[in-house]
Amino acid sequence: MDHLNAQRGLVNLFTSDSFRLLCLLERLQTDTLDGKRVRESQEEIAELFHVSKGKLNPLMQELVASGCIEKFRARSGYTVTQLGTQVVDHIGKLAAMEEQSAAARNRG
Repeated sequence: MDHLNAQRGLVNLFTSDSFRLLCLLERLQTDTLDGKRVRESQEEIAELFHVSKGKLNPLMQELVASGCIEKFRARSGYTVTQLGTQVVDHIGKLAAMEEQSAAARNRG
């Protein structure tokens, strides 16, 4: 049963603001001496994502709970986990396949 709940959680993640936020966070990651991380503050991330900080906080918590991002030390940003990167890559491939399929239908 926990496996089904985890799957539902990931499916909901893929189709939500949380997924769009995950994509943004992955793009924002930069290389540091300690590895990749998002250096922007929550205020800056909220501005880039065009939401209030109050709307951003639960989305960030959802991504942490799903295992797609982790806090990078207290008060120094976030890092996208391997799972988070895989989610973004997988959904990107699915979206590309859908676009190719739609283009083929429009031609035929």
